[in-house]
Amino acid sequence: MAVGSNIAGPPCHGTRSLLRFEEMVSPPAPARRGPLRVVLAVVLLALVVAGVALEPRHPSHTASTRAHSSTTTSAASTTSTASPSTTVAISASGPTPPAITQRLAAHGCHLRSAPVTAAAERSAPGHCTVLEIGDSIGADLGWGLARELVGPQGLTLVAKDKSASGLAAKWYYNWSRQLSAMLARHHPDLVLVCVGGDDEQALAINGRSYDFNSPQWRTRYETLVREIDLIATRAGSYVLWVGLPIMQPAAYRAGVVALNGIYASVARSVPGVTYLSSWTLFANAHGHYRQGGVVNHVAAALRASDGIHFSLVGENVFATYVTVHLAATYHVRLAPVAPAYLTG
Repeated sequence: MAVGSNIAGPPCHGTRSLLRFEEMVSPPAPARRGPLRVVLAVVLLALVVAGVALEPRHPSHTASTRAHSSTTTSAASTTSTASPSTTVAISASGPTPPAITQRLAAHGCHLRSAPVTAAAERSAPGHCTVLEIGDSIGADLGWGLARELVGPQGLTLVAKDKSASGLAAKWYYNWSRQLSAMLARHHPDLVLVCVGGDDEQALAINGRSYDFNSPQWRTRYETLVREIDLIATRAGSYVLWVGLPIMQPAAYRAGVVALNGIYASVARSVPGVTYLSSWTLFANAHGHYRQGGVVNHVAAALRASDGIHFSLVGENVFATYVTVHLAATYHVRLAPVAPAYLTG
């Protein structure tokens, strides 16, 4: 992936809190109590306005690893470029498509979107196939997963990344067509997507070129993302869409804010799809990009020198994070083989 062709920025996770008000209508008061009623009404109105003003503008971060429903998220918030320190996983509203439930149950894959009543009731994954797709950043994740998901995990990992690919340049690599062929060949129970690093570029629409993140561009790109989600879910696979991580180049980083916002927004609208943010994982306590960190109590580089890709240790940290959230999101017992945790 060329640095000049890739842009990235913070994901929009989590759901905004919606404050609901019920209109209260009082019967008319006697004339002699009119002034008092007016005063009380004004005071009540002031209190309501004050409550709205004090309502938090951004959702608070949660430490829970369970995917959170976004059924109360407003349409306006789905395209927000708010701070990435929000809910980690966002699931689509609505029930899991029957095709997914039937396929997984038929061959003993125990991934499920419905929560269990206690962690102790989680079962092993069973016989499941995970198809991982993406660009060169997705490949970094895929290599890490290949190390973390080996052994008797009950999962078969199929990594099919294509460097320098993306959804915007179908002329170079048509992900919709390629994914359809992969689904027919591998029959995955879960499609894990990490793509978009090369998508901060113009899009051709009906013979015209539209700049990145323009209204026309966003509409078209949302369609491309939804197309991937629907191809996979209609074939009977869950989709776990992993957001792009924080990037060092400032302009490139800013673009990923928009891209991740679109991935999260579409995930809210397609049952069977979950968006998982990776932004804060590779940011420091102040929300800034960090090149290295303390992993399992040993200082190590996390990112490559380009400020975009990952070191081998960074790949393992990324894969550990995704593995842990995969287990929590789909309610199975699953642990990375050689976990790499940020400990400082």
